[in-house]
Amino acid sequence: MSGPDSTPPLSLEPATVPIPVSDSKPITVRALPMLEQIVKACTKCELSKTRINAVFARGNPQAKLCFVGEAPGADEDEQGLPFVGKAGQLLDRMIAAMGLTPNDVYVCNIIKCRPPGNRRPTAVETTSCIPYLHEQLANVQPKVIVAMGNTSAQALLDTKLGITRLRGEWKLYRGKTLLMPTYHPSYLLRESPIQKLSKQEAWEDLQKVMKELGLPPPPKGTHPPGYRPPPDADAPTPSVAFPPSANPPSASPTSATPTKKSPEE
Repeated sequence: MSGPDSTPPLSLEPATVPIPVSDSKPITVRALPMLEQIVKACTKCELSKTRINAVFARGNPQAKLCFVGEAPGADEDEQGLPFVGKAGQLLDRMIAAMGLTPNDVYVCNIIKCRPPGNRRPTAVETTSCIPYLHEQLANVQPKVIVAMGNTSAQALLDTKLGITRLRGEWKLYRGKTLLMPTYHPSYLLRESPIQKLSKQEAWEDLQKVMKELGLPPPPKGTHPPGYRPPPDADAPTPSVAFPPSANPPSASPTSATPTKKSPEE
């Protein structure tokens, strides 16, 4: 995963990390195989009664880069793996646009069981489940975490700020791990008057991650998300990381009342 040594690491000044760190006390860290079995048998909240499968993770547990979403959707619940539906297909394209493969990253969610109807998780469900994620991240020890969407960013940073205010700026997870908030792939699949801007911003966020990890920059001429060259363009069309439809999530804080939403937002 490492890129050219000539790429300097990001200098993170404390002033650029306004998000407070909470609950950073030492935690018990069990090996990932043991933790996965515990998660699969978990009955801490009501979601255990409606799930088909608890969804733990996919990818490389030694990866330098970890993507964290919200919760499983219907496809994930059925297969027992995170991000295997349409949002997951887009995530894999985003990963490929960074010059990586799904085996170069670690992918997981805040919530391990699908909320009925893909509603937003409640505060009780998040509080019950997030200790598992803390253990996962303590095992993996990524250099960079990408928090995708409101629920992921708010839970990992202990903030009520929305993703539109958080995205694009480096934060710290538990006071030490670089974290980049960005839009969730599900939002980037939706049409919106600002879809092109949303995709452009998400791609900019990922390029910051690439730079921090020392990955080579995208080839010259690579189109930003949402751009489509004229059909009579002479030059070959570079691959586009995102499809033409997108929409960013709301900047408002997560409500305590569950709301319907797309999978994994």
